[in-house]
Amino acid sequence: MTAAGTGAAPDVLSVPAGLLLLVGTGYVDAYTFLEHGGVFAEAMTGNLVLIAVGALRPEVVAFWRPLVAYLAFVAGVAALWLSATRPALRGRRHPQLATLLLEVVVLLAVGALPGDAPDVPVILAIAFVSGLQIAAFRTVGQAAFTTTVMTTNSMRAVVAALEAVGARSAEARRRAVGQALPLVAFVAGAFAGAAASTGLGGRAAFPAAAVFAVTALLYVRQRRRPAP
Repeated sequence: MTAAGTGAAPDVLSVPAGLLLLVGTGYVDAYTFLEHGGVFAEAMTGNLVLIAVGALRPEVVAFWRPLVAYLAFVAGVAALWLSATRPALRGRRHPQLATLLLEVVVLLAVGALPGDAPDVPVILAIAFVSGLQIAAFRTVGQAAFTTTVMTTNSMRAVVAALEAVGARSAEARRRAVGQALPLVAFVAGAFAGAAASTGLGGRAAFPAAAVFAVTALLYVRQRRRPAP
């Protein structure tokens, strides 16, 4: 599906916006892990492992904490799918922008909460909007890399690097760099989220909101750019 006046489908992010989205994803995971119960809001692979660990080793983590995050994330993905398939909602333009703006609002609200606020509502809210956002954006530029599964992205980056070494061509090097950048962005976001959480505590949600707000602005600019 391609919107009128643009050359890309609404669920395709430009590379700058996509990399910024990856920074935000890594940031939010570090933030929720450190500040809200030791679980992830975006990386569901980690939460599934934590559910199993918590079921057998409850002294490490209560299994229901990552389970809450996982179910909220699934609900977010399902909500976006339902909104795209219901006839009454199918014609609405660009739910992708709405998911980014909703994530900004949620993070601003979370950052404004007092330090003794319960973790469960926070995780429910962030994981739900994360499910919406991740389901809304599946492609960045020409690369269909995911914004959360760094195992797959790592494999693709290694393969692209090896192909670049073997091919010794400029095109192969460009592909290798393109596959490595998502990993760099995600890790940078995770380090930033950990550092901000250590220094700001719960208020570290505010910088995350700013990251997603800038991503939304870049997306709007991308949608307004005329097709070549």
